[in-house]
Amino acid sequence: MKRFCQFLILNLFLTFPLLAQTTRVIIELEGNLSGKDFIQTTFANKTYQSTEAVTGQLEAELERPTEISFYHLKNNGKILGRNSFWVGKGTYHIRGKIDDLSTLKIDPEHPYSTISNQISQSEGESKKSLIVENLDKEMGLNWLISEANSFSEEELQEILPRIPEELQQLNSFKRFIADLSLNEAVFSAKERETSQNFTLESRTGNQVSLDDFNGKYRLLEFSFSGCKPCLDALPEIKDIHEQFGEELEIISIWNDPRKEIWLNASKKHKEQITWTDLWDETGYVTKLYQIEIFPTYILIDPAGNIDQIWKGYIKGRIFRKMEGLFGKPIP
Repeated sequence: MKRFCQFLILNLFLTFPLLAQTTRVIIELEGNLSGKDFIQTTFANKTYQSTEAVTGQLEAELERPTEISFYHLKNNGKILGRNSFWVGKGTYHIRGKIDDLSTLKIDPEHPYSTISNQISQSEGESKKSLIVENLDKEMGLNWLISEANSFSEEELQEILPRIPEELQQLNSFKRFIADLSLNEAVFSAKERETSQNFTLESRTGNQVSLDDFNGKYRLLEFSFSGCKPCLDALPEIKDIHEQFGEELEIISIWNDPRKEIWLNASKKHKEQITWTDLWDETGYVTKLYQIEIFPTYILIDPAGNIDQIWKGYIKGRIFRKMEGLFGKPIP
């Protein structure tokens, strides 16, 4: 993986209504990462990765204030650290150490960050009141999502309709509603348990269900577009599909927050995909199957039972399993 760019200047030309505002973020992250760790930066629906010091600039036309987020990840997808900042119209500088995201500082601080800090420092009913007062902002919505357990079901039913329509269209809101519905789902994603059906959108725009492939082995591959090990695994998944495709249906499930990320990010890697490829728009299926490490692979037998679960990618491991099930391919 190459450096994020020594002198990075990325112009993100996004389509928004007339009130779009120019946001420029200058980033200076010093230091080095250990092993195969990497930094993932998300901003304006784009994702960037780096294994070295980050020095550069991001620019976008934004309709409203948004967050720029940094994640310190291990090669297996485990999150070691994270930090995020609100930005709006104007120029911002972010500085700190790449191996300790808690050291990151932004100048100037956006008003949303000021309110967010006030909420963070509050407790109990005062915190809940501040959240409710700011539900007209994406920042307030994010706080509601993170503190949802502090609100009763009755309180949520009362305040959810107050959220502006434009914020209800955000994928974060849709995922929040899906999470609430998960409280009613009784399912344990463990080996020898019966799998749960789901229906998701494919790249061709069709609705595809797990049950469409009943009577056949199915390999669920849970990924997201910014996951390096997920992408590194695709050549092996391709080999498995080519060798065992008649007996095994591979189903890739992408937990990307936006459709354009699923469709357009990491295109060169995804060009290898000729099997069933689905978008988990609300994250419901990913959470239903209790996925915490990416990639995770779940093998479902023809009767619909979970045969085996693999967390993380180890080269050759799943291919050997398929050879055991279906026999070694003929050279």
